[in-house]
Amino acid sequence: MTRLLLGILDKATLRLGDNSTVNFERTLIFLTSNLGAKSIQRINKPDFGFEAMLPPKEPEEGARLQSIGMAAVRQKFSPEFVNRIDSVITYKALDRDACEVILDQILSAFARLIQQRLGLRAFRLQCTAAGRNQLLEIGISVEYGARELKRTVQRNFIQPVAALVSSGQIPPGSTVILDAKGGEFCILLRQ
Repeated sequence: MTRLLLGILDKATLRLGDNSTVNFERTLIFLTSNLGAKSIQRINKPDFGFEAMLPPKEPEEGARLQSIGMAAVRQKFSPEFVNRIDSVITYKALDRDACEVILDQILSAFARLIQQRLGLRAFRLQCTAAGRNQLLEIGISVEYGARELKRTVQRNFIQPVAALVSSGQIPPGSTVILDAKGGEFCILLRQ
C-alpha cells in the first residue's frame, strides 16, 4: 500500500490495470492511523508499577505527543514515504466538555430518528442531569474516546427505549425520561 501511495504522493498520478491514468494533482489526501496510540496511552495511564497506583495525571499535551506520534510513523514507514508527508496531526484526548457536546449530538440524533420513523406515534425524549452525569461518567474513556460514550448511550438508553417501543409500552405523545439513582439508570414515562 505504501508503494502505491509513494507514486501518488510523488507524481500525483496513478496508472490503473487498464492502463488509464488517474490524476491526483488537485487532491488532498488524509491518512489516519493509531500509530503511537499505545505509547501515548501508556504515558497518560500507566498500567503497572508505582505510577499505576498514583492518581491519574493530566494527559500529555503538544510537543511530547507529537514526538511520540512521529517516532511511531518513522518506525512504521520508510524515510522516503515519511518525507512525502506534509503534516502529522496528533489529537489530544477528549475532555468532559467535548464529551458533553457529543452526548447532546447523540441524543439529538436519537430524537430525530424517533420523529422520522414513528411519525404520529412518536414521543419525546428527556435526560435528567443525573442521567447525563451517569452517561458521561461511564462513557468517557481516554482509551476509546467518543465511541465508548456512544456505546454507553446505546446500551443504557437506546436499547431499553427500543424494547419499550417494540412491546407497545410507550403511548404516542408521551415523554420518555432517562434518569439515574444510586449509580443505576432508570427509564421513566410521563404522559
